[in-house]
Amino acid sequence: MAEELALPEVELRARISKKWHAYPPDVLPLWLADMDFRPAEAVRSAVLEAAEAGQFTYPLDAEHRGVAQAFAARMRDRFGWEAGADRVAVLADLVQGLTTSVMAFSEPGDGVVIFSPIYPPFMRSIEVSGRKVVDVPLAEEADGFVIDFDLLEQQAARPDVTLMLLCHPHNPTGRVFTDAELRRVSGIAAEHGIVVVSDEVHADLVYAPHRHTVFATVSEAPTVTLQSATKAFNIGGLRCGLMHFGSEPLHRRFLEVFPDRSLGRVSGLAAAATVAAWSGGDAWLGDVLETLEANRRQVFQWVSNHPSVRAHMPEGTYFAWLHFARLPANVTSAQEFLLRSAHVALHAGQEFGAPYTSWARLNFATSPRILRKALNRMTAAMPAPLIGHPARPCPPDNNGTPLRETRT
Repeated sequence: MAEELALPEVELRARISKKWHAYPPDVLPLWLADMDFRPAEAVRSAVLEAAEAGQFTYPLDAEHRGVAQAFAARMRDRFGWEAGADRVAVLADLVQGLTTSVMAFSEPGDGVVIFSPIYPPFMRSIEVSGRKVVDVPLAEEADGFVIDFDLLEQQAARPDVTLMLLCHPHNPTGRVFTDAELRRVSGIAAEHGIVVVSDEVHADLVYAPHRHTVFATVSEAPTVTLQSATKAFNIGGLRCGLMHFGSEPLHRRFLEVFPDRSLGRVSGLAAAATVAAWSGGDAWLGDVLETLEANRRQVFQWVSNHPSVRAHMPEGTYFAWLHFARLPANVTSAQEFLLRSAHVALHAGQEFGAPYTSWARLNFATSPRILRKALNRMTAAMPAPLIGHPARPCPPDNNGTPLRETRT
């Protein structure tokens, strides 16, 4: 099932994609947040039907209304949230939602709270808007990353802080925050009059026994929720997301800054794909989660064999946030070392925050075979003193044959 779902390497390299063509052809790319899986049949059929019918004209407003209605239905059925479809803005992507939220709900010079390490557009959306990053780095404990609530209390009390950007599930650490954590964040934000923008694009990608709680369902603070089918259903290139405003005053405030049509409109094709994913893609998503669970175990079996590599099992997303404790002296980052020595491209840790040069984000949403090849390359590239004991390759494939490859 896993190998049937995943696309073979030769087909991935033949496609026109940023993930597979940003690096030379001898590099295995496990960096960009795309999955190497065949699309859900419901999505493929919706796109093909529109293409075959030549439906490339201006979409009806009803199509965008359909995205909001599909969102409301999914939030109700999957997360028990009666969001409704009225206070919704349909956007091209969630980075647009981040940036416009910063501009609508803060003023130039205001402080905006983030929890680093964090998806790079969080910081960029603040900086390009003339606001100040107010960082509350996640604290690493034995069982994983947690919110430093003492520091959050301190930062939230600053008079210049008016906005908080929450990433939940968290990218890149994979934390799925608990109800208790979310309620505590909410209480602090409410006490200080802070608007919370919660990016929940990875909500469908959560591993048992963990579960996703929509922040708006436990929040005392004014909340904007960002959501999209793009990550869970691998349709980022179709570009469709949305913002849900937790109150009418928030919605009005946003429309005062960004009146209707000022942000453009998503295509009818993107709207149709989103509705199809949310209404008819769950069987496919179940297969994806099974594959991701197996790949997650494979990555952490590899981690357990390498004492100088530290990581915490992600509770959600398809990312492993890896710390390389002892890098050679002649490299500036973990990403540079692995690219140069293993011909494996991970996402550079320092892009998630300046202190994280010895970290890298690995995207394990690929075929088990490709993942195994990448991990074996990484093992072979790491000298014995770096890993603490002789390198052990990943187990053979399902046919019992060790994977071999010729480096060109």
